[in-house]
Amino acid sequence: GGLAHRGGAVPGWAAEDAVGKVAVVGRPNVGKSSLLNALLGQERMVVNPVAGTTRDSVACGYEWRGEKLLLIDTAGIRRQAAGGEEREELDRAAVAAARVAISQCHVALLLLDAYQGLTRADLAIAGLVTEQQKSCVIVANKADRLHAAAPP
Repeated sequence: GGLAHRGGAVPGWAAEDAVGKVAVVGRPNVGKSSLLNALLGQERMVVNPVAGTTRDSVACGYEWRGEKLLLIDTAGIRRQAAGGEEREELDRAAVAAARVAISQCHVALLLLDAYQGLTRADLAIAGLVTEQQKSCVIVANKADRLHAAAPP
């Protein structure tokens, strides 16, 4: 499977013009699509509190410091889910697409939920990135929820 390209926040250039590909990976609902929307400055990715909203890896053009990048939003990576054969097949396809995005990227942004902390699933996803020998930037998202858990 390839990547679906959604035009991008940078008009007038094709995906082939990108000097780097950045895959945004992580567990479901850690904020991958929300982060990309914030970076792009527009609502390009569908955001929903229901896990599993992003099914395909979707790429958007982005310019940073004069360099053209391809940002790739991926489905949340999780173990096979309970919920019937059809749901499991969708999950397998989504995880396969995320693995392809990791294999094709130059850098992976691994999003973690700062409130939940580092989980086994996060470590497993980091393992997928290192197996492909890709650079990895760890991003702690949802830190705004931490103050509620802090002691007085």
